Amino acid sequence: MTIRIVQEKDFVKLVGLYRSFFSAHNIFQKQSKEIVQYLKEQSQENDLIVYEEKGSLRGALFLVNFGQNADGSHKLWKFRHFAFESEDIASQLLDEAEKRVKKASKTSKIELSIAETEIGIKFYKSKNYEQEGALSNHYRWSETCFILSKSFSK
Repeated sequence: MTIRIVQEKDFVKLVGLYRSFFSAHNIFQKQSKEIVQYLKEQSQENDLIVYEEKGSLRGALFLVNFGQNADGSHKLWKFRHFAFESEDIASQLLDEAEKRVKKASKTSKIELSIAETEIGIKFYKSKNYEQEGALSNHYRWSETCFILSKSFSK
């Protein structure tokens, strides 16, 4: 098992993982070529961390730094497109992402949004992520999206 930053050879392999995990997501229901292009573009701006086991990619997430204070001592982060085949894989990816966040600044906060239809809400709460809000009709009409977060300090 290896957790690492995405490599060029990985993008095509990630299509199946993302399609199966995000069955209602507009981006991941497009043609494979379009999904690969999207993943490549996003990975140029943000870290795409993957979980590889025996040559198979079984989990992935984008770690996005979307803000900081003037001196960089406090940073805001987001997880985007966090897909995984099991909670064990999710836990290991989450641990790695949190380590990277903790190293990046004195204090930090991770936020994520998750639709009520996506798996994982209980998982995040079991990892001490707290619900901060709910958004109606956010991703899709008549669907609620929850905002979860976790804060760190050195």
